[in-house]
Amino acid sequence: MSKVIRVEQRLQDPPQFFFLPADEAIVAIIPCVLGLMSKKVFVGIGLTIVAYLVWKRIKGERGLTGLLALLYWIIPSEVSPYRALPDSAVSTWRA
Repeated sequence: MSKVIRVEQRLQDPPQFFFLPADEAIVAIIPCVLGLMSKKVFVGIGLTIVAYLVWKRIKGERGLTGLLALLYWIIPSEVSPYRALPDSAVSTWRA
């Protein structure tokens, strides 16, 4: 009873795979596995490093949620996965 665990402090943390966030781990693991499967280990490791650095650069400081918000504003509504949301191209709405 003396150990108090505060759950609300950890709810906003992104899911992690070992010490990396899950999205970065997926981007790093896929080229490595493909390199191992094709028997080109050094090419796979090189592609892993490049893919990881490119993904970190694209994701930026705002993280994955910031990237998804940016995609909402850039992608046209016809091809957007956010079809249930209002169109981002409309500047004023009339009620």
